Amino acid sequence: MTSKELFLKALGNNKAVRTQDMDLLTAWFAFPEHAVTAEQVAEITGAKRASLIVNNLGKRIASFLEIEPEGTAASILALEGAVGEASAWVMRDELVAALVESGAVAAATVSPEDTKNEEGVAKIDIVVEKAATPAKPEVDHEAAEPGSLKAVLIEYDQKVVRAAYPQTPVANRLLNPEMINALINELPANKRVYQRAISAELRKKVSTQEANRFLQPVLKLLKENA
Repeated sequence: MTSKELFLKALGNNKAVRTQDMDLLTAWFAFPEHAVTAEQVAEITGAKRASLIVNNLGKRIASFLEIEPEGTAASILALEGAVGEASAWVMRDELVAALVESGAVAAATVSPEDTKNEEGVAKIDIVVEKAATPAKPEVDHEAAEPGSLKAVLIEYDQKVVRAAYPQTPVANRLLNPEMINALINELPANKRVYQRAISAELRKKVSTQEANRFLQPVLKLLKENA
């Protein structure tokens, strides 16, 4: 089985794990139980064949580490699981721990006690720290017409994004006022268009955590409410 140390080695090599691969892994990490469905992978990456994306990443890591997959190449990264009734890839605990130790994911700590699974393999539990919710919400959005796309984005920011990351500064929020205006003007249909249409200066200000976790849902809102 691939160890945390081997995953750390792979994460540090940009041929084994490319920038877009890391975008997928950090978004995947943020899902409950670190379980991601094919539909979610497609939303994160913009790809039509989610299994191809996951398997190709597994192949690159396996080739770099010179190890053999346990079945499909996806097994390097994940075990089989489910989210509700949908099949899912559940990220291996060793990869979860490597992402935390590498600093690729923030606001997370490894619990002091290691447990063991049924096979006797050490399993590391990840505890995501939740910042305290501010006593008073910041007023930083202009009023929007009820039912408008702008109102939808403001509501999503206030009820979903801020609930997850309440201490992100206004200027660094994914749905800060300037970004909302840019998204409404450009209406990017996917991540690739978003990267082309929205200025690099504006994108660079956005919290990596918020972008990794919520960019795809926001793009979906644009499509559904434009």
